Amino acid sequence: MPSDLPFVDLFAGAGGLSLGLARAGLTPVGAAEMQGDALATYVAAHEAYFPGSALQVFEGDLAQHSLCSLRGQVAIVAGGPPCQPYSVGGLRRGIGDARDGLPLFVRVVREARPEAFLLENVPGLASGAQRARLDAVVAELAALGYGVDWRLLRAADFGVCQRRQRLLVVGTRRGSFAWPEPTHGPGRPVPYVRARELLDPARPLGETNPALVTYARSPDLRPSPWDGHLWNGGGRPIDPDGLVPTLLASMGGNKTPWLDGGGVVPAYHAHLLAGGEPRAGHVPGARRITPEEAALVQGFPVDMPWVGPRSSRYRQVGNAVPVGLAEAMGRALRAHLVGEPAADVA
Repeated sequence: MPSDLPFVDLFAGAGGLSLGLARAGLTPVGAAEMQGDALATYVAAHEAYFPGSALQVFEGDLAQHSLCSLRGQVAIVAGGPPCQPYSVGGLRRGIGDARDGLPLFVRVVREARPEAFLLENVPGLASGAQRARLDAVVAELAALGYGVDWRLLRAADFGVCQRRQRLLVVGTRRGSFAWPEPTHGPGRPVPYVRARELLDPARPLGETNPALVTYARSPDLRPSPWDGHLWNGGGRPIDPDGLVPTLLASMGGNKTPWLDGGGVVPAYHAHLLAGGEPRAGHVPGARRITPEEAALVQGFPVDMPWVGPRSSRYRQVGNAVPVGLAEAMGRALRAHLVGEPAADVA
């Protein structure tokens, strides 16, 4: 096996998982993706950040591709199968959903026989009725000769400015995998990254979003001014001293988080707490974050060569694995496979 630890990224999307693993010292040599814009973004990024390096692309439906040729060629199979079947934001049809990519992930591990694998998905797969599906997949992978473990990790604990939690499943052929230790947050080496460190209401990055922010007719108060439903739509205001709400693939319209450029949020919350009447109309100074700003929150580089219209770019970002979380997992996998200590990601 080559010493640079080559990996293939299944359901690769725009490449958040690949970029994080590459930052950890792993080498992307293959990618599978069926959505055209996302694949074009992935390939453009590979050409920009890994010039001259080979990349085997499996375009379209992964079910139509055999990856047996990768046996002995990749150290790691990684990927985030489509999460809609298990997301609490979806219908949670699970195994009955045609978009369920878990069987394909298991099949590729069986074909490629890597030294390790990394599977990413939504936390909903580990809860409620869907937990049985996770247990079944773990059993299938264990039967292939892997020691399998899984955890729910918070992206913010690894330097991502976002309230995003993900399910990570790791399998290794030898030894016990040591999960990465959180590096950010209270009592840790580095505080959480605050939204104001990345986003400026007065200085939009990239193509602006025309979707307006309006007051809710029947506001729902919560203890924090940044929670509750004081505004129409699913996009929440961003606390400049806190974390960005979880970015969704359905961003673009009123589900897009927004910046409070007019200093309205705390004052309006206090107004309502004091018994004031709800307001109507547009929220002054409010603007929704751009696709490029959402990408920055996910950890993508500023010069990421995005392909596709604004709606597609939002979707690519929302579907992506946060780069910082992927890097932390990549460092832990590298440490396990080559016996090097996993350096902290600051």
